[in-house]
Amino acid sequence: MFRVMSLICIPPLLSVLPAKAQEDDVRWITGTLGYVQRIALPPKARATVVAEGRFGAMLGETTLNPDGKQVPLPFEMAVPPGLAGEVSAVIRVHGEPRWVLRGLAFETGREPVDLGELTLEPVTPIAFATELVCGDVSVMVGILGEEMVLRAEGRDIPLVQVEAASGARYEGVKDRETTVWNKGDATTIRLEGRDLPECREVLPAGEMPYRARGNEPGWYVDLGPKTAEIVGDYGEITREAPRPVVQVVPGAYDFDMPDAGAHLRIEERLCHDDMSGMPYPDTAILTLDGRDLRGCGGDPSDLLIDGVWQVTALGDAELIEPERLSLNFLNPGRVAGSSGCNRLIGGFTLTGEGLQFGAMGSTMMACHEPLMEQERRMLDALEQVTRFDVTADGALLLIGGEGGGVLLEARQP
Repeated sequence: MFRVMSLICIPPLLSVLPAKAQEDDVRWITGTLGYVQRIALPPKARATVVAEGRFGAMLGETTLNPDGKQVPLPFEMAVPPGLAGEVSAVIRVHGEPRWVLRGLAFETGREPVDLGELTLEPVTPIAFATELVCGDVSVMVGILGEEMVLRAEGRDIPLVQVEAASGARYEGVKDRETTVWNKGDATTIRLEGRDLPECREVLPAGEMPYRARGNEPGWYVDLGPKTAEIVGDYGEITREAPRPVVQVVPGAYDFDMPDAGAHLRIEERLCHDDMSGMPYPDTAILTLDGRDLRGCGGDPSDLLIDGVWQVTALGDAELIEPERLSLNFLNPGRVAGSSGCNRLIGGFTLTGEGLQFGAMGSTMMACHEPLMEQERRMLDALEQVTRFDVTADGALLLIGGEGGGVLLEARQP
């Protein structure tokens, strides 16, 4: 059945800055909170701003008591330096959320961050909500008022439970082509006659799976929802421990597993596997029985699936209207983009050894011959790609061909 969770919540404080870091080694985030509606804040209003990092870790938190003041409300919050994160904010009235902002990203670094004026949106809370991801569609199922609703693509669709051979099945009150069918751990959704891909429940950030690994001697650590598996010396050492609560330190996340003789540190620094050359988003250090073993952590696809990449170079030829050339990696295993003439869609495969693109489909628009030639070169380049890299300044390099050179370069605006 659906797991009960709250729509609007501030995650628990998983760790705090050490005293020294609080005094001497902090990064300040500042801004103001506001909203569009012309509604005065009553005396019982309270505002909370939090910064959340990886693994569900709380990087910082501040609570504002307006005490008769009105928006915009200024805030400042201390976070550890050297870590990226997301800022969320909520204004509550009589304890109930009224305005909210979620997931405003800030980059890693040590310099102060001024977010300016943040505009919060009015809240229509769903109670007992379960958040699901169905392919690239995020949905939520829960109670709104006295009705079960499906919140998807900006709409709330009322549901009514109907008879089912197994599990719990719901149909749209006004649209029987919208259904939600929950059978054990599996949920299938049909949205206005369109079958969504298999849905999976969104785990809390502190339970999301994560792997770190290294070579010579081969080792890995798998963080699961509840347990951590530690394997060292090519499998000669195998241990298990409860998944530890993440600890935040300047520039890193620490996972201490003393009963397993292990300690894992994750730093948000680009890492390359020293055998395959595959880039990873994190640098990992496993201390196992007193030995420091270095390696990489995270999923290489996270380096790709992070917004639109604007093509900046395609071989040696000068680009025509480069602002129209783009790639957008979509999870899972899909890629879209533009060749400057036609829209592209296809698949990509990422393995431990490299990156390959499948056959690319496109629209059939005819353009001037120079643009058509550029499109052919882009499709030919994608077909030859065998691996990718990301440079220190953030450029994406698609590499392959006979000489193993850079076939395409792209950057995010």
